[in-house]
Amino acid sequence: MPPLPISENKLEQFIDELSHLPSYSIGRTADNQLVISDSKISGHHARLIYCTPSNFILEDLQSKNGSYVNGLRVTRKVVGEQDLIRLAETEMTCQQLVALLPDKAARPLAKAQPQPVVAPEAPPSPAKSTVAVQPLDFTSSFAALKLVYEQYPRLRRDCRNREKMIRTGSVILSSVVGITAVLSTGGGALPFIQIMSGAGLSVLIPTLSSTLLSTDEKLEIIDREYRDVYRCPNPACRDPFGTRDWDLLAAQKTCRRCQAIWVS
Repeated sequence: MPPLPISENKLEQFIDELSHLPSYSIGRTADNQLVISDSKISGHHARLIYCTPSNFILEDLQSKNGSYVNGLRVTRKVVGEQDLIRLAETEMTCQQLVALLPDKAARPLAKAQPQPVVAPEAPPSPAKSTVAVQPLDFTSSFAALKLVYEQYPRLRRDCRNREKMIRTGSVILSSVVGITAVLSTGGGALPFIQIMSGAGLSVLIPTLSSTLLSTDEKLEIIDREYRDVYRCPNPACRDPFGTRDWDLLAAQKTCRRCQAIWVS
């Protein structure tokens, strides 16, 4: 039996609900979601907006002793996991700060890392003392990057208009297998995000539809996520593809750096 059709309005409404990004207040007083016991930290010092599993917005709340990213004082800045954050005299990486946040189950789904498919090793040859190791096969992971390459310019263009971004999301997701079942059964955000995470950069659509981010911040997050994903899918290599056309990379067939197989 085919799945029941889901109206475009319902898809748009669901994306709109997801675009209300988690935001966490940080400070010395007990009414913050993250309390830091440091006398030099203001009562309400800063807030962290959770945009994607690896990108956040740090906003200083007019604190007395300031918020710093990699040694520079900021009022509001896009930060990544490895950025060094200092609130007054308390210093930690963004990743360490995120690990202290409450309501972990409510956060966006962590990005799935590409898993290598290893060809079976050749049996030992009695004539040789070494074993020939077959190259890694990343054909499936590489094929999925074509969608990332195609979506990138469209998301950059559409993120300037919130309503258009929501419509873009509904068009993309209405054709994704499984989305009807999630919505018709009242499924929550987690299965919805699981579906989006398998569709290139579609997982960014709720963030790009949010009213909490400026257009420049959205563009920076798109660029960061694109650079992080559009790379050689071999975790041991991760050579960035930059602006290289996916079709030209496919014609190359293998990674010249690690010899991973992209196209068989």
